Amino acid sequence: MGELLGTASFPSGDVLLIDFGLLRLWSGDRAPEPGPETDFEIAGPDAREVAAALDLAVVKGRYAFDLEDGSAVAAKVAEVCRTTGLDAALRPTPRTAHHTRVRRLLEDHPGGAEVPFPGGWAVAVRGVPAGRELRVLGERMDAGGPDAGKWHSVWVECAEGAPVKAVECGYVLVDEARLLFADPAALNGWRSDVPYDGRYDLVFWGADAAAAADRVSASTVDDDGVFGWTGLTRDEAASRHHELQGLGELRFRFDLRPHDDHYRVLQQMYRSPAESGTIEVGGATMTGWFTGWGDGAYPVFRDLAADGTLLRVRVELGAPEIVRRQRRFEQLWFGDLAKLALVSARVAREGAPVTWLHREAADNDQDSGWRVFAGDETQDYLDDAANCQVVPLRDLIRADPGLEELFGHPAPAAFERAGPDVAFVPVPAEG
Repeated sequence: MGELLGTASFPSGDVLLIDFGLLRLWSGDRAPEPGPETDFEIAGPDAREVAAALDLAVVKGRYAFDLEDGSAVAAKVAEVCRTTGLDAALRPTPRTAHHTRVRRLLEDHPGGAEVPFPGGWAVAVRGVPAGRELRVLGERMDAGGPDAGKWHSVWVECAEGAPVKAVECGYVLVDEARLLFADPAALNGWRSDVPYDGRYDLVFWGADAAAAADRVSASTVDDDGVFGWTGLTRDEAASRHHELQGLGELRFRFDLRPHDDHYRVLQQMYRSPAESGTIEVGGATMTGWFTGWGDGAYPVFRDLAADGTLLRVRVELGAPEIVRRQRRFEQLWFGDLAKLALVSARVAREGAPVTWLHREAADNDQDSGWRVFAGDETQDYLDDAANCQVVPLRDLIRADPGLEELFGHPAPAAFERAGPDVAFVPVPAEG
């Protein structure tokens, strides 16, 4: 069945899945700005075949958008034509509005297309039912697992039935931890950063937020330790903003929220058990929600019945690659690889390669027990505390990925190598 997040309608018959935090960068039917003066199109009798053979990330369908210079793509098109006998060429075109990109890409790929725009890309699909409200439903991760409560997938229900086939449409980029199902034509009416009532909220939170609130006479705006003011005029918001900037010695973060369409969805999301919100814009209903997984690229599918009927347009948020990324994130920032090592300044400050390291019993919960050296330090050098730094294991791995496998060995352990291009070998360690 799925959990209800809201509803959406698509008068044009097209659906766009987009991070709506990025809609301030969406031009709709207006020419995009800033950016290059032209885009590029692959044209000619065999344009579609040539485009499909390119395998270039900057080419979507028959188009290359937002490029300052198309010479590299033109050379690749010429090479494909030379080796296959196909007939096409790259030609400049006037800069393409983002809604126009949706239409052109779906003309060639109605089953789904990635739609690039400055700051990210969305996914569009043609053929959803037009003229009626459709439910937006979601399914959560296993309640007994480490990701309980997060969305596994969210979809627009186009028809009832059991899907028997899933066809990938592309990946949608999330940069602000939120997504929206919308009609791309209706997004021409979306208001970003322009309040519909001329009002703003200014909120702040963090370790010293309560102290800051006392200093500037702010009130709580929700039950999660967020303070601030709501319904401010532009001048009032500027004045309050100046007050907060004067509290530089306190630790808190603040956010100015204009009463625009982004705000309208967010206000519902903050209060909803599903962290979702539904609004009407441009004659269509659209639903947005927090992904629960943060930023990344998420696969989008058309789920089909046995006869090919479109049942769902679905984004899989708990896809295996996303779960693996989450586990990796937790390990690097909250797990064993977030623990600290004592590192010689030759490595930590001067960038010398590691040639010797050993692990001993940890001094505390934050200590990994690893001691890391360049191998050319003298005893006098090591006896000076100024020549030793505390560094998270993840930072050492970033500089030398080969260290990660070693960091999994329990204490006592020790390894050395003759140089940066030589493999580490185990050596006797003190117990």
